[in-house]
Amino acid sequence: MTQITDPRYAHAEGYTTVAFGSNGRFICTGGSDSLVRVFYSSKAERDEEAIKLEQHSDNILAMAVSRNKIISGDEEGTAFCFDIGTTALTETGKLSIEPSGTVLRSPLPARDVSISNSERQVAIATDDENVSIVSLLDMSLLHTLEGHRGSVNSVSYSPDGAYLVSIGCNGTARVWDMREDTPSCISVMPKIAYVCEPGNSMEQCKSRWSPDGRFLAVPCPDHVIKLVERGTWQVASELGGHHTGMITYVSWSSNSKYIVSVGLDGQVVVWDVGTRSVVLSHSNSGPLCQVDWNPCGNMLAFTDCAGAMYIWDEVIPLDKGHEMPYKRQPDVHHANSNTNNNNDTAAASMNGLFDDVAIDGVEDVNDHVDMSEDEIDDAGDALDDFVVDDDGAGYTEHQVPRWMASDPQAYAFQPGSTPWISGRRYLAFNMVGSVVSIAQESHNTIQIEFHDKSLHRDIHFSDSFRFSMAALAESGCLFATTTNELANDRSLRTSNDAESVLSFRAFASWSANSDWMFKLPDKEHPRCIAASSHGAAAVTSLGMLRLFTVGGVQRHIESLPNRVVACVAHNDLLLLVLETLGALKSNMGARKMEYEYMLMTMDGQKRVATGSCPVSPSGEIVWIGFSEEGHPATCDSKGMLRVLHRYWTSSDACWVPILDTRKLAHDRGSRETFWPVALSAKQFMVATCKGKSRFPPFPQPILDELDIDIPLLHTDTSAGQQESKVFASRLFSEQQSAEAERTDSEYPGGASVQMRDDLEQDKLLLRLIQLACKADKAQRAVDLTLMIKLERSFDAAIKIAVYQKQTTLAERLMRIKETKFGGEQDADVVGNDNDDDDDDEGEPPAVLNVSHHMRPKATYGQRAPKTTDSMDLSDDNEPADMPAQSPPAAMYGGMAAAPSTDDGSELVVRSAKPPVTSKPFNPFEVAIPTMENKQGLFDAAASVQGSGGLSAAESAAAVLPNKRQQSAEDGTNGIPRKQAKMSAFAFKKAPIDSDSKDKA
Repeated sequence: MTQITDPRYAHAEGYTTVAFGSNGRFICTGGSDSLVRVFYSSKAERDEEAIKLEQHSDNILAMAVSRNKIISGDEEGTAFCFDIGTTALTETGKLSIEPSGTVLRSPLPARDVSISNSERQVAIATDDENVSIVSLLDMSLLHTLEGHRGSVNSVSYSPDGAYLVSIGCNGTARVWDMREDTPSCISVMPKIAYVCEPGNSMEQCKSRWSPDGRFLAVPCPDHVIKLVERGTWQVASELGGHHTGMITYVSWSSNSKYIVSVGLDGQVVVWDVGTRSVVLSHSNSGPLCQVDWNPCGNMLAFTDCAGAMYIWDEVIPLDKGHEMPYKRQPDVHHANSNTNNNNDTAAASMNGLFDDVAIDGVEDVNDHVDMSEDEIDDAGDALDDFVVDDDGAGYTEHQVPRWMASDPQAYAFQPGSTPWISGRRYLAFNMVGSVVSIAQESHNTIQIEFHDKSLHRDIHFSDSFRFSMAALAESGCLFATTTNELANDRSLRTSNDAESVLSFRAFASWSANSDWMFKLPDKEHPRCIAASSHGAAAVTSLGMLRLFTVGGVQRHIESLPNRVVACVAHNDLLLLVLETLGALKSNMGARKMEYEYMLMTMDGQKRVATGSCPVSPSGEIVWIGFSEEGHPATCDSKGMLRVLHRYWTSSDACWVPILDTRKLAHDRGSRETFWPVALSAKQFMVATCKGKSRFPPFPQPILDELDIDIPLLHTDTSAGQQESKVFASRLFSEQQSAEAERTDSEYPGGASVQMRDDLEQDKLLLRLIQLACKADKAQRAVDLTLMIKLERSFDAAIKIAVYQKQTTLAERLMRIKETKFGGEQDADVVGNDNDDDDDDEGEPPAVLNVSHHMRPKATYGQRAPKTTDSMDLSDDNEPADMPAQSPPAAMYGGMAAAPSTDDGSELVVRSAKPPVTSKPFNPFEVAIPTMENKQGLFDAAASVQGSGGLSAAESAAAVLPNKRQQSAEDGTNGIPRKQAKMSAFAFKKAPIDSDSKDKA
């Protein structure tokens, strides 16, 4: 039964907007209190507290809702966008609406908003005689439609996005063809609509397209609604005779059968389009503002000038023979010949609504069998608004998109930039600092704030050019302006100013007049810019890549495909990301993006690497940059961070994922968005945006450091975490070594830092080797040991194997070490240890000749020094008869001559015998404490730090003392021969006092 709810005062007194969501589950309203409220429409939920959005600062005059977005415009001239998202329903079943930024800032009020069905563009009508077309992909102004003589109060996209109709306050309607690169006016209908008073939203009318795209409903003088036919742009029929005052707003039912209208006479009138008669009406106590039909149900909502919202349930009395106001979607799995008959009947019915008026060039979108493939693709978007709810429960079935090839339409962006938020925006934000633009009435103000105040002082200056992009580097900041075709903000440039500017502000203190500026030719405007210590770069709308030195010398120019989406520079490298030709689009407006990259030098003389640039499924690249060490990096909209590895050899270059920020936020159990800023070898620097915000706040926030976490398998285990750390350490260490070789420079920090980094990697590997030995996984231990870089770390791995009673593994690692660090065996050289003990008979020694290799000598089996005194092998002292030498320039790298003993004796490596004691029963792998006189494994490894490492002799002696040294240290010469041999694998012993010795 028809029923109208009591008024719900959603806003303060004044003009109030209303719009249903595309699935009919919620209703959005906006009012003079500068608030956007979202209500649930079902009877069970409509009494719940509304979601409140507080981004506006003035009266809200316009609102439009699509599948995934809410866009509202206010009297201040600002249009905001809110994302509903594809996962708008959370686990609790509630809506999740997040602000996504400023769509447009105009000096005059925004009167009407219309979103294209693909959700890629939005049309905004303002009081400045123009219609602004803004891209919803990057919030850039695409077109300005000029031609109206006076304020524009209404805009409406056709369902397929092919046409846009705008109506001015003088009553003239203009039809724009949006299929061309530059929209053009194809029809003008003078004085068809009401002549409205500019500046008064209550006395302005709005026109709307029918969901099937066949007719446009226009409120006209004499209080009638004229239905304008698409294609001929002639009036096909009129609905009138009931309103007594100005009709201000109309809305179609989703099946195009009914129209509802409201006006200043306070009446709500529901029209049957087929019979051109009134189904029913309702009179309100005061003037009404707007009305909208639930696309999925027999329900509508309207608002009045008192700020109240009304919901009319069961509008169409179905018991009186009227059709439902929404369309049921046929079951595609059971389609047969009857489907075509039903479609033909429906089409014939619609064609007969207006005295059999023929519709030239327009097919009913349901008659797919009569349309070509191209026509189906063009009209496919129109079907997205026909949302079906068979049982009236307020839900819809998921629509399966149809994918087709799409011409690339690159939308460039600047890394570290944001849209306008409350009169401010970031033009650049990186590890050098941030560049903020503050909007003023006649100009903008630029604030450059540095993180390191000791290098530069913060800079503030007036911006008369209204710069729209910036690239911040340590040497200076590059600014650029664009036309209104590419700017994020329509107020940045006027449409009659065709020149764009590149301006560089240098930070050098030693040179005066280091700033420079260039004006670009007509019709050439910057798409993206970059700057580094080696110069500046700009990619323009004509496909030109222009390279400059820091001093402003033009040193290179070349043509690129006009598909560049972003660029960034670091030292002498420039990274360009382009959209490929393989991008796809669907009938639902979604896109499958594919990218490619180009890495080149800043002088333009060399291509370092090129190839495809991966992105997560259904994702887009939203940030590109370099790590502090010079790794090219990208981050996509799905939160996956990647770096380009081995770019120094172009054929081996690959993108490696190093962090999944969405998984990180999920693991934290919080609703956080990470806004990328910079990358280092161990952390990803981000600005954490809490709740619904997607951009960093003002003033500049404190950055958070996210640890690099390679998405390997089983990272929730101890072994998996260690493997991830090893992978990350090797990744960035290899890059630094290769970058030093590429630029013919030393490793960052010098050889000592390189050795320290290698040692850190080896420590991580030793921990994994220890875990593998405990788990009795010998092959895994061997694989890990092969990754070790330093010889002394290899010795530590052998000691781990012996300590864990893995004798076979220890012997295998010794043979691997001989090959890796000591070279091959030489049968011509036979060692002699001058030992006549009987235990050695029948066991030929393994002889290792290292005289032909540029490596430090192996220490196993070395002859005892010719002295009877005991030797102090602590880290602070060096054996007296071993040659003292400092670490060579390339420690263990094969660049220094191998040391030799004083008497020139060869090295003899003897195989180890298994320990005489059996492994104790320890089923739960509990750590067994060692004796006080045995030092831990990692203490020995850590002893190489501080002084830059031990000498080769110290390392050898510390890891493996020979038999006689061991006997001398113990103070006993009568140790059995078998135990003396075992001491070759024992840990280095610390001196013990007599008391502890007696206790032992």
